[in-house]
Amino acid sequence: MLNMSQVLTIREKHANGENVTDIAKALSIDRKTVARYLSQDDFSPKPPVVEPRPSKLDPYKEIIEGWLAEDKVGFKKQKHTNKRIQERLRDEHGFDCPYPTVSDYIRKNNLRKESAARQSLDLSWEPGTAQADFGQADHIVEGIRLRCHYLVLSFPHSNIGFTQVFLGEAGECICQGLKDIFTHIGGTPHTIIFDNASGIGMLKARVFYEGELFSLFKAHYRFNSRYCNPAAGWEKGNCERKVALLRNQLFVPVPEINDLGSYNSELLSRCSFQESHIHYAKGIAQGTLFESDFKALLSLPQKPFNAVRFEQLTANGYGHITVDDKHVYSSVPSAAGKKLIVGIGASNVTVMDQSGEVLAEHKRVFSKQRTESIDPASQLGLLAKRPKGWKNSRIRTQVPESVVAHLDAQDAEGLRRDLRLLHEACQRSGLEAMLDALDILASEHAGFPDFFQVGVLAARIADLGLDALPVGGADLSCYDTIFLGGGSDA
Repeated sequence: MLNMSQVLTIREKHANGENVTDIAKALSIDRKTVARYLSQDDFSPKPPVVEPRPSKLDPYKEIIEGWLAEDKVGFKKQKHTNKRIQERLRDEHGFDCPYPTVSDYIRKNNLRKESAARQSLDLSWEPGTAQADFGQADHIVEGIRLRCHYLVLSFPHSNIGFTQVFLGEAGECICQGLKDIFTHIGGTPHTIIFDNASGIGMLKARVFYEGELFSLFKAHYRFNSRYCNPAAGWEKGNCERKVALLRNQLFVPVPEINDLGSYNSELLSRCSFQESHIHYAKGIAQGTLFESDFKALLSLPQKPFNAVRFEQLTANGYGHITVDDKHVYSSVPSAAGKKLIVGIGASNVTVMDQSGEVLAEHKRVFSKQRTESIDPASQLGLLAKRPKGWKNSRIRTQVPESVVAHLDAQDAEGLRRDLRLLHEACQRSGLEAMLDALDILASEHAGFPDFFQVGVLAARIADLGLDALPVGGADLSCYDTIFLGGGSDA
């Protein structure tokens, strides 16, 4: 397998007109290898999913887990060793299993750990060349005023620029922003000059080393990159000016954003105001000049790039993982102590188990301070099994006071039943719909809602939205007739 530097060299030589044979001779690489990398059309990083493989131990795994579960409630000095498990499998079940097989299975699955709770020069620029830089501007995001970071890609030949807004300047943000701009304009610049590029690499001894995600991104879209010298903004003065222009034109007054993805889509269209401007030096409409930029663009690859960085992180005793050393994200309590796959994108963090099943999704947090993004609903399943934790749970603070009073007064069995119903409603319809249903029904019942009706109303809210409910609340009498009796008149 070739490293990314060799792959980029192959694609650059081919873009400069060299054929497969010449490239293979120049790099001392087999022609088939050169052809394979030239034909590769998707360089997106793939999650390191572990493909399950059948094992001779499979029929006995439940037996092993049962023995270890019994150990947890017994005398702490009287527990199964791995050797003793191997001996019992041989003597009691006729399975002469190699010791390393048993030991590896117990170690890799953390079976001995508790699974319950206890991440400017005036330069000449040819068409199709672009410059990239970040600026900062305040936005009100979901009611909170934040200092956001906006990526600008400008084309000096035409003086047209495009922008996308993010909460940080990580490499995932740069790749996502460039990808969305490329898609919008219908092509890729052949060369991009970067400044403020800490998110995509590192400068050592005046040599810039690109990070893995950006190298994959660059190979996927086949463009060349150059980097300005530190504090040398004049090397890309066009983009410096475009950062200021777009801030004044698009971000004054301070924009209010409810959904960043939708806002960024609209933002690309709003950049078209520049097309009617007359170029400051050429006396021609910038939109007309951009036609030359467009003709010089590289074609888009057939497959879009997935701008996500994957890491394998071990969850703590609560099922939480930590990303970038200070941002904590929840998964599920049953993942405690297990190694998880974490997909880190520009706006979202996705937590998966080793088979690739999604356990939780969070909005990505960018902050210099330590933060926690905990989904209270993830605790409902465990609370239904362990209702004693209800009074100190996070979810308790989010339900109506009348519901809290009702659940606080329940005995263990009643509390377990009601928490299980809330957990099922949350799994089917989501936390927000379930809480909306609780609010509506708690007010209608003047005390606490019928928890069976919560699931029905939450499903309706999730499918149709709150606006679809009739004035005066939800009429669920037909469901009462169906489920509580009354014939077919419903």
